Amino acid sequence: ISLNNNQKIIAKNRNYNAGSIGWFGGKVLDAYDLYLVEDASGNLILFVFMKLQFIFKSSKDLEWSDFEKESFVSMFEKSVINKWGNKKLVKTLESGKKVFLQFEFESKIGGFSISEHWEIHVKKIEKGGFHRSYVSPLSGRVQLDSEDLRMTNKSGGGRQRGAVHEFGHMLGLPDEYLTDSPHVHDIHSIMNSGENVKNRHQHDYMKWLNKILDKKEIN
Repeated sequence: ISLNNNQKIIAKNRNYNAGSIGWFGGKVLDAYDLYLVEDASGNLILFVFMKLQFIFKSSKDLEWSDFEKESFVSMFEKSVINKWGNKKLVKTLESGKKVFLQFEFESKIGGFSISEHWEIHVKKIEKGGFHRSYVSPLSGRVQLDSEDLRMTNKSGGGRQRGAVHEFGHMLGLPDEYLTDSPHVHDIHSIMNSGENVKNRHQHDYMKWLNKILDKKEIN
């Protein structure tokens, strides 16, 4: 993670198992890393950190240029960070000190790696086209397409970018548009058909945060 000279790590978990969409409804293993950082003012930043490997797949007559690859990675990072947590205030302590949430990525294009949290395959498709996107927690693989950063109208009535929804699965969150979900009617939820991030979507890393705050008697 990116720290300046006035910040220090006070707790970390570099193998965090999250959510409930893994094998047989278990945890997503090593979904991300967590760091709790204190700055000079005493305020805290909860970093959710992922190492990502992007693998771009061309299809017939549709080739990725190097510029397009780099642009997709940059837009993916910006879109996800701005939606899920860009120095977002998530807690105010009794002392008045604040806790902010920050997502951060270390991304690479192609190559070979066994240390990434997620391997993201991105298929080049025609503009306005569709290709099924999904997250496979067991293998650590994500399938996206070149249209997944474009806002689209969903059948449930909301508007959503596929990539920011699939990122929720990378955090271990289940789909909420399914009929057996208690949130099936919350169409504007990011795990349903919209892009609203709700408190329930932050449960896992907030649980870790509160545990650390209690353990270190930070209040």
